Amino acid sequence: MVLNFNTLFPTLNKVDATGVIRTAPEDFNVTEINNVELSGSGEHLWLYLQKIGSNTEWVANKLANVCQVPRKQIGFAGMKDRHAITKQWFSIQLAKVSDIEAIQSALPDDVTVLKSDYHYKKIKIGQLESNHFEIVIRNIVGSADQIEQNIQNIIENGVPNYFGPQRFGHDLGNIQKCQDWFSGNYKVKSRNLKSLLISTSRSHIFNTIVAQRINNNTWNTAIDGDILQLDRSHSWFPISDATPAEISKRLNEFDVHLTAAMYGEDGPQSTGECAELELSVASEFQVYQQGFERFRLKQDRRAMRICANDFTFKWINNDLYLSFNLAPGSYATGVMREILTISDHNG
Repeated sequence: MVLNFNTLFPTLNKVDATGVIRTAPEDFNVTEINNVELSGSGEHLWLYLQKIGSNTEWVANKLANVCQVPRKQIGFAGMKDRHAITKQWFSIQLAKVSDIEAIQSALPDDVTVLKSDYHYKKIKIGQLESNHFEIVIRNIVGSADQIEQNIQNIIENGVPNYFGPQRFGHDLGNIQKCQDWFSGNYKVKSRNLKSLLISTSRSHIFNTIVAQRINNNTWNTAIDGDILQLDRSHSWFPISDATPAEISKRLNEFDVHLTAAMYGEDGPQSTGECAELELSVASEFQVYQQGFERFRLKQDRRAMRICANDFTFKWINNDLYLSFNLAPGSYATGVMREILTISDHNG
């Protein structure tokens, strides 16, 4: 049975219009915003690269070859889209080839060194302020009024912080692989695949909890026992630490967000009605619990909502131009699917 992402994890908004993205690389621009003050010295060469049609891991491997270092000495803050024009920082520890002109000449024409400097630390995953997106959606069919209303809803309410389809593989096939692996019917030797499948299991439960909260109209409304997370922080606290009026005000101001469980072997940190809901969802996936206990995974929390900051849009010849910023770990596809149903020109 082929699973469907949109069926499992519903949108918050009414979405009827359709459109196409990535008809050309310049229709999908991603710029990494990183406010790290580089020291100008140290053993890590930092390169700010623009790449067209290349994924981040491929460029990292290419830099390792060009600079003559092991792959593990290459750092970057996050994976960026392949079918796009993207700008992001990479770091190379103890590069044996450090001449920028030599590095540029050895890189493909679609990878350009924009800036370079030295620093005493490697770039870590997630070490960025935000990602800035400029996206063009073409071949739109549907109501422009509804599209604009959905955009206004996003600005006012945010969007569900689902893990995107890419986390679950083609046709969500990683879900079945994970369940087969945890139940002993599928062998996994690759460390990277093990990590991916473990993430799949936790993401599946998290997304299902968010979907349940959307279906019962409590996605953005606090219930008994909820856990709140400070905006752009991993710090969280129980709802009992604030008054209902304070909670409502801070939710409306995007100062805090409701959270859902990132499941592990132990029980959720939530209590009351929230814990009952999360335990009920988790009970549907008993095979995952075997894996959580096997790998000693501990419970965590993740915000159920993300904000698309500095959101602007404009129409040009029936094409929709979007511009917005997202915090690290958030998915642009999660924003777009709340506006209209997207088809990717690159499949």
